[in-house]
Amino acid sequence: MLIRSLRAFLAFHDSGTLVAAAARVHLSQAAVSVQMKMLEEELGVTLFERTRRSLRLTAAGEQLVPLAIQLLAQYERMRGLGSTRSVAGMLSLGIITTQLTGRFSELLVRLKDSHPQLDVRVTTGISGDLVDKVARGELDAAVVTRPLAPIDASLIAHPLFSEPFGLIAPIERSGTPLRELLATTPFLQFDREAWTGAMVEAYLRRKRLTFTPIIELNSLEAIAAMVARGLGVSIVPIVQGAAWHRFASLRITRLAGFSRSVVLIEPREHAAAPLTATLRTSFDET
Repeated sequence: MLIRSLRAFLAFHDSGTLVAAAARVHLSQAAVSVQMKMLEEELGVTLFERTRRSLRLTAAGEQLVPLAIQLLAQYERMRGLGSTRSVAGMLSLGIITTQLTGRFSELLVRLKDSHPQLDVRVTTGISGDLVDKVARGELDAAVVTRPLAPIDASLIAHPLFSEPFGLIAPIERSGTPLRELLATTPFLQFDREAWTGAMVEAYLRRKRLTFTPIIELNSLEAIAAMVARGLGVSIVPIVQGAAWHRFASLRITRLAGFSRSVVLIEPREHAAAPLTATLRTSFDET
């Protein structure tokens, strides 16, 4: 029962409303409300601020998000403990470009060393396009930002990890309050066609922050390089292992309560399931 409640909880976190969360986990809105209440009772903590018109996470609720993602990921690993099928074969995998310079390169090395007969063919793109390709059978699976809307019922999303968002700014602007910084400095916007970019724009609107976009890109490295040269500021996911973190002229400030979930999308039933199970395990070990 706790697993179901955590799935409903993460669906609400990602979608922002009970209606959307219910659609994502294929339950009624009333059933999701019950799941939320049961989760609070199970943990003995208030996770939501409730008013007549809205429901939002408390500080404790925000702290639970990465823990819930980790627990569900471990649960999926446990479900695969009895598998003895071979991991040899070819896996056609989609992956969002933001992950290519992070932990994914290390994961490929691990897979190659541990499973020399596993051939991973990688296709890059934005989350929405990659999920569509999985649904059409063009890819076996895809590593993407957690979908902002319900996915096709034939697909399943496995939590992998979460990444915080951060404000990146030239080092000389360190200490400038966020609202003032965005109001007085050009903003380098992450591609709004990508789900990550849509999340950033929604965050800015939700916080009622004034900003002046001068360019829109789908490359974290390009955005970070431009910020490091003093061309503006940006809000981006802090990808573990990315080289741009080490730019001496760049200041990175995490934004409290703002993160994205990265998931593996695959069909509920497909021939490459043993290969994707191996991939999920490798993510957990990297």
